[in-house]
Amino acid sequence: NMFSELKEFKKNYGHAVPSSQSKEFKSLGYWCKSQRDSRKKGTLSSEKVDILNSLDFNWDPLETNWQNMLTELKEFKKNYGHAVPSSRSKEFKSLFSWCVTQRKNYKYKKLSQEKIDILNSLSFDWNPVVTEWQNMLSELKEFKKNHGHTVPSSKIKEFKSLGFWCETQRKNYKNK
Repeated sequence: NMFSELKEFKKNYGHAVPSSQSKEFKSLGYWCKSQRDSRKKGTLSSEKVDILNSLDFNWDPLETNWQNMLTELKEFKKNYGHAVPSSRSKEFKSLFSWCVTQRKNYKYKKLSQEKIDILNSLSFDWNPVVTEWQNMLSELKEFKKNHGHTVPSSKIKEFKSLGFWCETQRKNYKNK
């Protein structure tokens, strides 16, 4: 029976959230989803709820994942001083993707106010592209103040990223 299968799964993996995306556990994952759906509809008996609870059954794996990723983001901010993991970092690839998803959900009004407030409390950057552009513009203004021009060379290590950014701005302007 599926409950025994879930019990065995938990014994082997330490949790009771088999993925329906996994070939090996597809049917068990779907069964778990159907248990959640039945509970939401109020059609799952309290006896079955109790049995599943005895395995620490996760009734809302999406919320659990959200909370786990939030914890990861808090740790990231504690270590790096900001809440904008890079797309270039292999180590933080899943955190970066999660942040992108939060921005999309925010944009399409699919993020609760409570979650928006939590992310805001971390100074979550809702538009890092604009923030990065503003930061580079500030850097360019400082460069002009110190050097009297706005043509930093990307060949000089100290100004490499600013130089490339300026080149990109010029190309974008020409291609309008």
